[in-house]
Amino acid sequence: MRQRKSQAGVLAALIGAALVLALVPAPPLSAAHLVSNIEGKIRTIILHFGSGEYLGFWYDQTVLYRDLLAKMDKDVGFVILLGKDEAALKARETLNPFAGEKLPDGTARVKFLEVDVKTSQFYPWARDPYLLQTDGRGNLIILDCGFNNKPFPVTTFDRLFEGAVTLAGMVHRGGGNIRTTDDEIFVGMDTLLGIKTESRWVEYGSQSFDTLYDMAKNLKPNDVPRFREKFEAHARLVNQILASDKKLVVPEKDLFFDELEKGKFLFTKKKARNTGAQAAYHTDVYLGVGPKDTDGRRILFLADTRLAAKIVEKMKPEARRAAERGLPRLLVEEGFVAAGIPATEAQIAERLAWDRQALLDRGLARAEKAADRFDAAADYLAKLGYKIVRIPFLPNGLTDEDEKNDATMGLGFNYSNVLVEAYGDTRKVYMPRFGVKELDEAAAAAYASAGFQVVPLQGLLTNALTQEDANAGLDCLTSDIRFPVRWTKSDK
Repeated sequence: MRQRKSQAGVLAALIGAALVLALVPAPPLSAAHLVSNIEGKIRTIILHFGSGEYLGFWYDQTVLYRDLLAKMDKDVGFVILLGKDEAALKARETLNPFAGEKLPDGTARVKFLEVDVKTSQFYPWARDPYLLQTDGRGNLIILDCGFNNKPFPVTTFDRLFEGAVTLAGMVHRGGGNIRTTDDEIFVGMDTLLGIKTESRWVEYGSQSFDTLYDMAKNLKPNDVPRFREKFEAHARLVNQILASDKKLVVPEKDLFFDELEKGKFLFTKKKARNTGAQAAYHTDVYLGVGPKDTDGRRILFLADTRLAAKIVEKMKPEARRAAERGLPRLLVEEGFVAAGIPATEAQIAERLAWDRQALLDRGLARAEKAADRFDAAADYLAKLGYKIVRIPFLPNGLTDEDEKNDATMGLGFNYSNVLVEAYGDTRKVYMPRFGVKELDEAAAAAYASAGFQVVPLQGLLTNALTQEDANAGLDCLTSDIRFPVRWTKSDK
């Protein structure tokens, strides 16, 4: 799983972002709107070349970059943010074969933006640190999400994008918890529960609360209706600031308040991250958003652990062990390193011991345990009128909750964290392959049944390493722009 560093979500900073606009040559915030990351052809992909000190394990991200460059349309531009060290220089060299490729406007297809950070410290999941807006003049607005570790906020996008402006606002849980279509903005519960309350509301007693989540912990049943009014007021403001022209959808909101009213919601977290108010720590982990179908209903791809459990259950024990033994070879192909040192297949197999640990068996058990939660999310969104397509998801069974497996890293097989393209008659989904044939093929078949061309991608298995239930994927590692951008003259 992404080891996403939970950042304090300061709603006041969102409002303060409007004041920033007065200091830079940009249109007023009211003229800006959030760009769909679902509808339309992908024009530009933003990537972060970094490992984020991810528990000492990482891989050669250029494996994924090269696969994307080979399989996406040649008019799709790539902006790769990288640091100032030997690893970054090596990445540039590895991508040299693409140096001669040009976009239709004559600019380089692959562009690099240097940032002041070491590769080992750079956050690799480009979806999270900012949201992308545009204004009536087609300028790109980078709305920073408050990742207060170096080098964020990135303020140099204007070196590549003409007229680009960075706003240093803060949206708790980042872009991975917010999905946007032409009509809607999907915001995860933890983004809203993580909003800072400062010290304003203390009518429930003399205690002041840091966030809405903290306030909810202390509620009595009679207080819930009033608290919900405050929650909705914050949600409306986020909607107004981010995308006033779009309908706000908060997946599973009513499920949370139903449990809260009955006193059944379990407050087990100190901070508003993976609280249980949403099915996974970021909405893009379990909820993929698609285009509207021919009947006018929007398609949503919902993770299905029950389906994944049935797939694994049909595999004979020897087939499961064989699949587990094959995974270290794929990690080597991805350029897997441990503490910066390339590891051999034998070393990985010995250290992770997935066949001896029976990784797939443990995942099956965890999948069955989690199935009701994901089914509830699917049912909730279906009742809102969405067309639900279930996608197999086998969670990691090696969570080390009992501290008995020597912190062994497991794998989450997450196929709903994808890139979707929908324009004209084109329907594509760029989907990861994790190396277990039965799961890979079932996920591809689910997308194909909904009318999508499946473009399989390699280079994501190491990103699936986790000690928690769920893992990240392709959507997490990319930030996409679906409107024509204007490149700076220096790049022409």
